[in-house]
Amino acid sequence: MLFHISFEEQSNQYRIQLESDQMDSLMPSSETVVFRNRQSYSRPYDESLSGHYGEAGISVSGLTGIPRYVQEHLERWKIFQFHDTSFSSPLKKTCNLHDNLYLRADGSNLAAFLFLLRNNHRDSYSMIRNTVHLVVPFIDDFVLVPMALNQEKIRLQWKHIGSDLYFDGSTLSDGSLRFIALTTLLLQPKSLRPSVVLMDEPELGLHPFAIGILAALIRQASIDTQVILATQSSRLLDHFEPRDVVVANRVSHATELERLREEELKEWLRDYSLGQLWENNEIGGRPAPEDQ
Repeated sequence: MLFHISFEEQSNQYRIQLESDQMDSLMPSSETVVFRNRQSYSRPYDESLSGHYGEAGISVSGLTGIPRYVQEHLERWKIFQFHDTSFSSPLKKTCNLHDNLYLRADGSNLAAFLFLLRNNHRDSYSMIRNTVHLVVPFIDDFVLVPMALNQEKIRLQWKHIGSDLYFDGSTLSDGSLRFIALTTLLLQPKSLRPSVVLMDEPELGLHPFAIGILAALIRQASIDTQVILATQSSRLLDHFEPRDVVVANRVSHATELERLREEELKEWLRDYSLGQLWENNEIGGRPAPEDQ
C-alpha cells in the first residue's frame, strides 16, 4: 500500500509504503520526504526517514529541515467526529476555559472555543449563531460565561428565544448538538482552521434540512481549505458534483478508489440526482460479493 501526498504546488511531498507483518498489522517499509524546486535544482531533493517501534518516521520528534516542514504541515490535518452525544459525551461536559487554541476533534472544548470566537472573532461567531438558528430556530444565542463556582471552567449553554430561560447543552437533541459542532468547525476563521479537515459521516443524526445547510457549509469551507469526508448519505451526495466524489469499491480483496467522471454521467444526470444513481447502483460504492 503506497500513499503519496504533495502540497505547496508539489514543492513538498511525502511518500510512505506500508506492508503487512506476521501479525497482519501495517508497518512502514519505506518512507521519504521530497523537496522540489525546479528553479534552483535540476533534480528533487529526497530524504529517507526511519521510524521506531513500527511507527512512521514522520511522527518522530526532533526532525529538522524538510522533514520537519512536512511534519508540521501534516500535523495541521485534523480528523473530526462528533458522533458521541451520549450522557457522557465530550460535547456535554465542562471544559477548561483556556482550552481554545483550536477546536478539538471530539468537540470536547466546544464551549471554550465558542467563547474565544465571540470575544476575538465576532464576525465568525455571528455567522455560526445565525446558521445554527436556521436549523435550531428556538436558540436565541449561546450563554458563554465561566462557571460561577469555578471561573476556570465553562459549559455549553443556550438561551431560548423570547425568554430569559437558559438551558444546558445536554437538553438539545443529538442532531442539534452535532450541527452546532459542525457549524463551528466549518465557519471558524480560516486562521484557526486546520489546513485539511477530515470528517467521518458528518450527516449522522441530522434533519434532512440540516443536511442541505451542512453541504453548503462544506462547499464554502472548501474554497480555501481541503475538506475530505466519508459519507453513506445519498441526500448529502445530492448537493455535490461528480468531480467532487471518489467512490470506494471492493475489488480483488482490496479497496479501490475511483473519481467519478462527469462526462460519463451527463445523460444520467438529466433525469436523476447523484444520490439516486448511487442508490440504483449506477456509480458503484455498494456492497458486493467477495471474489473467490
